[in-house]
Order: sequence, then C-alpha cells, then structure tokens
Amino acid sequence: MAEVEITPAQKTLINQLNSVRFLVGVDEGRWEILAVAWPYLVVRIRVMTGQAEIFTHDFRLECTGFPDPGPYVERWTYADDPQHGTRPAAPSAGAPGFVEALKAWGDGNSDGGIYRAWNRGAAQHNDWWRKRPDEAWHRNRAITFIMEQLYALVSEQALWLAARAA
Repeated sequence: MAEVEITPAQKTLINQLNSVRFLVGVDEGRWEILAVAWPYLVVRIRVMTGQAEIFTHDFRLECTGFPDPGPYVERWTYADDPQHGTRPAAPSAGAPGFVEALKAWGDGNSDGGIYRAWNRGAAQHNDWWRKRPDEAWHRNRAITFIMEQLYALVSEQALWLAARAA
C-alpha cells in the first residue's frame, strides 16, 4: 500500500491542531473537530448561555496552502456523509454581528464565505486586510486565532437568542 504524502500545509495545520492553545479550547468545550478530510476541516463552536443551555454552530475551513493563504471559512451544517455536511442558508435573524458575518455575499459566481477580514474570501474585499490589520489573517497567526473569532461570533448570537427567550 502506498503511503500518502503529507503536504507542508497539512503538517502545519496538524501541528497547530495539537498546540496547547487549540487543545485548551477543546478541553474547555468551546470547540471541537468534527471532521478532517484534507483540505477541509469541519468544526463545531459551542457556547454555554445559561444553566446547561448550549448553542452550537458548525463551520468548514478550506485549508489549501495553509498558513499562507489562511483558511477559507464558511457556515456549515455537519452530517456524517462523504461531504461532511452542507452549506446552510444565511441566517435571516440574529445578533447584528453574527448575521453580517454569515450573510450571503460575493461576486455572483461564488459565495465569499464568512464576511470578516480574517477569512481568505473576504480579506481582499473592500481592502479589509489594510483597514483591519488587527483582524486580518497573516501567516504568523495560528488556527486558534480563527477559532477564537468564530467563538466570539457564535457567542454574540447565543447571547442574542438567550435575551430574546428570556
């Protein structure tokens, strides 16, 4: 049986997924890896909003060339199938930041993914990487940076939903 060659991008991602910073997020229950099928990484973000109330949201990261360019991140609904799920429709209601980040946008031929400066699909749009260097992806950032940004977005939505339910 032939060995599968692991690319430098895969090695970098695997090392970062095994880093202390990433694993702390896993141990704290903030995120989990649902599937790795190179070049895709499917993750679930979890936010505790109250007494045992958990809000989750899935994302798919396309990591070709990682860490330069950074991942292309899109909203996702995980399923145990060969594609590991599907892309859901953009949310129509919710916290303003969450809805804005997960909106449908792009050039009409393709969707731009998560609308944030750290996403490969959005960084060049409206020159975000220059306007928001604090949020822009660069090769010295780790995958945990993206996970923390996703956690912040999902937390905002979870709190918005909890406030509406109260």
